[in-house]
Amino acid sequence: MKLDYLNGFDYAAVHERAKYVLENTKRLKPEAEKECLDWFEKNCATSKKTIEEAKTAIPGGVQHNLANNYPFALNCVKGEGPYLYDIDGNRYIDFIGAGGPSILGNKDPEVVEAVWNTINTTGYLTGLFHEYEYKLAAKVKEFFPSVEKFRMMGSGSEACMAAIRAARAFSGKTEIVKLKGTYHGISDQLIYDIRYCNSKNSFAAGVPDECYGHISAVMVNDLNELEDRFKENEKKGGTACFIMEAMGQDSGVLPTTREYHKGVRALCDRYDVILIYDEVVTAFRLALGGAQEYFDTRADITVFGKIIAGGFASAGGFGGREDIMGVLTAGVAHIAGNKIVVGGTLTANPVSCCAGYTTLCKLQREDIPNKLNAAGEKFARQLTDLANKYEIPAIISSTGSVMQIDLTGMKHVATFSEYSLEEQAAKRKFASERMTDFAMALAANGILTAGGNKTFLSYAALDRMEEVPDVYEKVFSMYE
Repeated sequence: MKLDYLNGFDYAAVHERAKYVLENTKRLKPEAEKECLDWFEKNCATSKKTIEEAKTAIPGGVQHNLANNYPFALNCVKGEGPYLYDIDGNRYIDFIGAGGPSILGNKDPEVVEAVWNTINTTGYLTGLFHEYEYKLAAKVKEFFPSVEKFRMMGSGSEACMAAIRAARAFSGKTEIVKLKGTYHGISDQLIYDIRYCNSKNSFAAGVPDECYGHISAVMVNDLNELEDRFKENEKKGGTACFIMEAMGQDSGVLPTTREYHKGVRALCDRYDVILIYDEVVTAFRLALGGAQEYFDTRADITVFGKIIAGGFASAGGFGGREDIMGVLTAGVAHIAGNKIVVGGTLTANPVSCCAGYTTLCKLQREDIPNKLNAAGEKFARQLTDLANKYEIPAIISSTGSVMQIDLTGMKHVATFSEYSLEEQAAKRKFASERMTDFAMALAANGILTAGGNKTFLSYAALDRMEEVPDVYEKVFSMYE
């Protein structure tokens, strides 16, 4: 099957390709797999040793969800520009980007200088107002017309929790609807139906079932199912909000269409539902105005993740219509029953706000989102040609600079009703192993990706993109 170029709007074509990939997944040649494993043993011995030591104090030895853990995790000691370096001195092109927020690359000199100036003057934490709080909020408002008021938080998870709390407080309704398989942080309620479609409470160990009494999930791009859910919830008092990953499940593995965005907005208006866009990945990356600019739509509340600070820690936020955001108040001036309680010690700290403001200014000044989008499309076309050359079944698509280079189709398994639950489990297990193999082979050849398929381009990597296709060609040649 000859692969055609896919873009992030064409869900039907992506889904059709997924079925073919699921039925025809290739695997590494045994000798190629051994070559890669031997490379890790020979070249990453110190990483292996330190990770084993870490296991004595840290569950599993590694704490970041996106770390490549096969055959063992790498101990990263340096990040600079487009590269990450491990403790053994190996250099890798960084396509993890910490899951997307490191949009400028690692240790951007302009951001580092601004942060050091802030640390040397204000310090890193005061508990008081700082001018960069306002500068950052004003810049967010400039880029996002739907954000009339903005509140900084400590993470995307916190921002999602606070956004839902605000939606419920403003609307007086309790029901929440989300897309199947999407991730909105680790709160008890939103962990429902994450990672893949129809997972329901499969990943909710430690969470009582009653936490899911007011949340449900619908399939991406199915406006009829969404409207039916809104109608059903009317009997329960109505839907407070619909929260969605703006580009679709797992950063676009199951992508949203332009038509779906328009239809969702219309349905939310019709049923008086607050529309929340989770733009943790898409904000400032797909466009300065995020997915809302990219898809030409608007949200009532927008959630931002660590990209709001260019990858600096303790950062996230949410903003939206002034009337909705009016359920928040400043500092500790809470009035029982009238205002929601949100906050945190590190919220809106001077360092994160300074880093964010500096990053957003640079993105705007140098037209970085558009440059990244063009690079993403070019790269996707190059990889599609290479996959055809080596007859690799793959789903290769780009929504701007967020790319899916998927050799397994794993996240699509549950979307095909013809597979029994047993077949789904078997296909998911096989596909997960193949994703791990792919990530391992890329790492052994100098490229780190997020989980074996997600690829986030950074501004710093654009000058190095010419060397990247050769690595993928070598890895594709390892398959049988």
